[in-house]
Parts: sequence; C-alpha cells; structure tokens
Amino acid sequence: MALNCEDKLSADIQRDCSNKPIGGVEVNVVLIPFTDINKVSSTISATNKLLITDLATSTGTSGYFIEGVKQAQGAMFELVKKEDSFDAYKHSFSGVVLNPSVANKLEVSKIASGERYVAVVEKKWKGADSDEAFEVLGWDSGLVISEMTWNTKESDGIIKFVLSNEDGYEEPEMTRTLLETDYATTKTSFDNKFATA
Repeated sequence: MALNCEDKLSADIQRDCSNKPIGGVEVNVVLIPFTDINKVSSTISATNKLLITDLATSTGTSGYFIEGVKQAQGAMFELVKKEDSFDAYKHSFSGVVLNPSVANKLEVSKIASGERYVAVVEKKWKGADSDEAFEVLGWDSGLVISEMTWNTKESDGIIKFVLSNEDGYEEPEMTRTLLETDYATTKTSFDNKFATA
C-alpha cells in the first residue's frame, strides 16, 4: 500500500496503432443536474475507479440535450497542483446555444442560477470496440457556470458558455469513462438522456 495515497505505475502505458487518437466530440451533449444523479444506484468498476458501469438518475428525472454542430462544443480536464492538499483535476465543458430564442435563453439562465451539473459527452475517438466513447465530467463535485457570452458581432450571435469546477472544489479524478455493458447499450442510455421512469 502506498504511503499518503501515492499510487505508482502498475502497468505499461501503451500506444494502440490501430486506434490512433482523434480530437473532438459528437454534436450533442447531455447535461444532468447534479442533484438528479442517483449515486446509490450508479456503479463504478471494482477494478478501475475511472470506469462508470451504470449511470443512474433519480426516479422521474433525466438529463437534457445541449444540441451542437460541428466542433462547437468541447470537454477537457487539467491537473490542479495543490500546495497543502491532494492534487486534483479541473473539468470543463464548453457549450453553445445555437438558437438564442427566448425559450432557450430561459433554460440557459437556469444553468446560470447556481445548480451544479454533470456533463456526458461522446468523443469522436471511441477506442477499440467503441468502449471508450463516453466521458463523464463533474462526477464528484459537479460543474457550475464559469463563463457566458453573447455578442452579435461574433460567431453569428450564438450564446457560448463554460461549465467547470469551482476553484478549490475540483474533482479528485480525471474525467471518468462511461461504459454500460457495451457501446450500443451506453448509446441508448445517452440518447434517452439517462431517464429513469
């Protein structure tokens, strides 16, 4: 057992020439209110703490699509070095509102009202057998609005926003991969916005 929670390498970090990395996410993203995630019913792999094997929402709730186009939306994490605590990871989702209608402005104003969110993105790079397609941001601490801009002189007047961890409340882990049995099962859950009846 490592002292002070310091893990050390236990396997080779290998390349896969058959599955070279590519950037980007698919156009649609699911945002789920943090308080609607059912952590009791959700499961994480016993052998890999970065693998969610079932993402469950509370009864009667679901996520919501943020519909994009091309590569207008994105996801990232970055290491945050801490001087007097454990190092952490800051997760960020950059989204767009392509139709700045009054109905969509009302919904995006709700995002800015203070609720925390979990974002689920489908990457362009999906890995072998598409087992690496989905990433979950904000699993432990949730993401809050950190930026929002609207400018009629830029990007055709769309609304751009960023959800990220608050400073000092970063995630203990990198983004987590989501794989519920296989790609098809996970994609069905994603397309259904992880709704629980």
